[in-house]
Amino acid sequence: MLRVVLSVAHLTVLLNLSLQRTVEAAESITLELYNHETTAGENQTMIGSAAPNGNLTEPQFGMLITMSNILRKGVEADSERIGTQQGFVAVGRDGLDVYMSVVYHLNDASGYNGSTIAVQGNIDARVLGTSHTFAVVGGTGKFLCATGQDYSSGEALVEDGSYSVHLHTLTLWIPDYCASV
Repeated sequence: MLRVVLSVAHLTVLLNLSLQRTVEAAESITLELYNHETTAGENQTMIGSAAPNGNLTEPQFGMLITMSNILRKGVEADSERIGTQQGFVAVGRDGLDVYMSVVYHLNDASGYNGSTIAVQGNIDARVLGTSHTFAVVGGTGKFLCATGQDYSSGEALVEDGSYSVHLHTLTLWIPDYCASV
C-alpha cells in the first residue's frame, strides 16, 4: 500500500504553481467600446425606474436607474452599432455613491456576435469627471470565464444636453481552458 503525505506548505506550493500556469496561459483581449447614452427625449436610453418617494428625476437613496445604451465603433453618432450596454444603477444613501451592474451585448459588427461581458462596480458621483475602473465578472460566448477590468476616464468625449459619449476600455483575460469552448 502506497501512502502519500503532503504538508500544507507542499499543497500551497503546488496550488501556486498551478495558478501561475493558468494565468500565463490566459488569452488577453482589449476592447474599446463607445457608449452612447441619452438621458431625455424620444430616444432616451437611461431612465429613473424606481424611487422611494416617486421622484424619478433627482438622485436619492434607493433610486434605480435602468439603462440600455448603444455601443458604437466610434464617437460619432452615426458610427456602426456594435451592441448595447444594458443594466442598472442603484443610488446609495447619500445620493452620490452609486453601484452599477451592466452587461455588454455584442453583435455581428463587433466580431463577437452574441457574446456578452458582465461588469460591476462603484461610481463616486461626488467626483464626476474622474476615472472609474469596474470589475469584469464573467461573460458568455467568446468571453466565457472572462475576468478583467472596464476602465472609463469619467470624461464625456461628446456632451450635448442630454446626449453623451463615454469610452470604455475593457481588458479581458480568458483562461485557456475556456478559450476553446
